[in-house]
Formats: sequence, C-alpha cells, structure tokens
Amino acid sequence: MSRWESVVVCAMLGTFGCAADDQSTEPTGAESVDQTYKRTAAARLASVLADASARDQLMSALRERSPLALSGLTGLIGEIDAAAGSGVVPEVSLRLPAGTYDTASLHVAWAPSGDEATWTEIPAFALGGARTSFDPHQAPEVPVLVVETHGRLTMRQNIEQANLLLQQAGLQRAPSKSEVLDATSIATTQLTSIRLADDQEPWVSGAAEIYAIASGVIGSNDPQMAIVDLPYLDSDGTTYAPNQIVINWSNFQYQVANLQIFEHDSNTNYQDLVQAIIAAVGAAGSLAGYPVVQAITEIANRIIAAIPASVFTNDDDYVDSFYTIEKTKTYTNLVGAGNNATISIRPFTVVSN
Repeated sequence: MSRWESVVVCAMLGTFGCAADDQSTEPTGAESVDQTYKRTAAARLASVLADASARDQLMSALRERSPLALSGLTGLIGEIDAAAGSGVVPEVSLRLPAGTYDTASLHVAWAPSGDEATWTEIPAFALGGARTSFDPHQAPEVPVLVVETHGRLTMRQNIEQANLLLQQAGLQRAPSKSEVLDATSIATTQLTSIRLADDQEPWVSGAAEIYAIASGVIGSNDPQMAIVDLPYLDSDGTTYAPNQIVINWSNFQYQVANLQIFEHDSNTNYQDLVQAIIAAVGAAGSLAGYPVVQAITEIANRIIAAIPASVFTNDDDYVDSFYTIEKTKTYTNLVGAGNNATISIRPFTVVSN
C-alpha cells in the first residue's frame, strides 16, 4: 500500500488514527534537528505516561496551565535524549475534546515539517509507544499531548528580543529615562474587542499564537514599529474583550498609525523577521518626501510584503490590516482590510501616580 493510500485508509477508518510504519523520509539540516527532538520527546512522553499516576499528574498540571516547558518536567519524565535547536523553549500542550475525562486513550503528537498546506498526516505515539497518525485537518476525538519547539513559550521570549532588535535598528524609539520620569500621562489606544473569522491555525498547533505590529513614523517619515503579543486570542469565531494597550502614541510623531495582525507558525525566527522588515521598510530617510499619511500606509504595505518572504520554514500567516488608525478616535466593530478581523478600539490615557 502506498503512503498516500494508507493516509486515505486512516481517514476512512476514523479520527483515532491508525498504526503507521516509521519509514517516512526525514527532513534534513535544521529541520532534522527539530523533528528528531520532537519525535524523541513524544516517544519519551508516550512511554512514561503509560503509567497512570504519572499521566494523572501531568494532565492535572496541563489542565491548570498549558503549555508547560519540558525543561520543568524532568522530575516527572526524565531527560529527553535529543537536543533541541538553539533559542527555543520546548513545550508540551494539551488538546482535550469537550467532555473527555478518560486519559487512557491519550496520544502524543507533534507537527511535521514543511508548509502546513502540504501536510498529509500528523505523526503521533499511543501510550506505550505504538506509532500512529492523525488527519491534519480534523481534530481527533481522543486527548492529545502536542510537543512543540517553536510554540507559545518560544514566541513570548522572541517577541521581546525582536523589539530589542527593532530598537537597535532605529525602527523603535525607546523613550529616555528622563522622558519616562517627566511624563504625567501616556496617550495610548486600547483594544477592547477582537474577533477573527479565520486564525489560519491547524488543530495540532492548538491555540492560535497571534501578534500585532503597530507602525507609524517620526521625524522625516522615519519608520517606527512595535511587535505586540496578543496571548489570549486562542480561537477564531470567538469575540475577546482584552482591554489591552496596542498602540503607545509616544512612539510616533503623528496621530495616525497602522495595526496589522499576524499568526505565528512554528519555526519562525524573529531575528530573520526583523531583518526582513528592515530590508522591506528601508532605512531612515527612505520615505522622506512622502505625505505623512501616505508614508504610514506605505510602511504597512512593505511589512506585508516582508512577512511572506521565504525566511521561515513555516511562514507566518497574514491575518489582517487596519490602516490609518487615528489617535483620538474610537472605532467600534471596525472590519480589517482583509475582512478577517473585527476590532473595537478606543483612546486610553495612562495617568501616572
């Protein structure tokens, strides 16, 4: 039976997956390191968690907080006999179907390499170590632990590093200590509501990892931008009311900015992301002579052009853009240019004590 035929049979037999041989072609280079680590970690978890007491202990912790860093679980699962890539925080998260309490059918899965649009199966291990696979498009009806190396915890770490890189490149103005001390208030824009029609996320990747880029100009149309994590935005088709500050107007000279939303996929390298943005947006002075509003819009367009560049193993998905947001204006149920996100935002003044 061919590999494609076996996948079709698995799908016909149901969402529980089926046994699969492990003769698939492995990726090479950096992807091989990543895939080897995830497969090894999944096999370790599947072995250890065959013990009901160990399984209950981990499941209890994951029901309270997911994901968990694998580095914090060595007392329970031991060491992983493989090395993760540099700059990552390997994690495990829980996909639990509604109403599921029995964990005896637990599986441990990981995302395959390459573009998610080309995935034909999600590799996994059953408890005890039997190799199985799942349909990439249909979430299984059994509880699944997912091992990831470039998930929420890595993203959280890397967004902070990316903003530092933007500052070093002159694309993010950091206020001086005297400015911070002298400020009596800070003008911001607060995100009061957001809803996505499609978060671009397959089931194995779990909760969507959404971030925003706020962009504008200072001086002679010198680009400025900041990356903002939206950690609560887990699912499409759900309205969230975060009351989160997404634009700090002290970063920009004019009272107009853009807000663009992206979904982080595995293997995103935020250093490459910043370098791609720097190359696309251009150095200081590249927008000199543009009318201000046109320059701000041009920055947003250049950011969009930079994101799909082939600098990632699994490219970040563009979600939507909101152009020329005005500092003093309230927007209610504003639909993005891509008709994929709907937001409500309002001016919000942060007053010092």
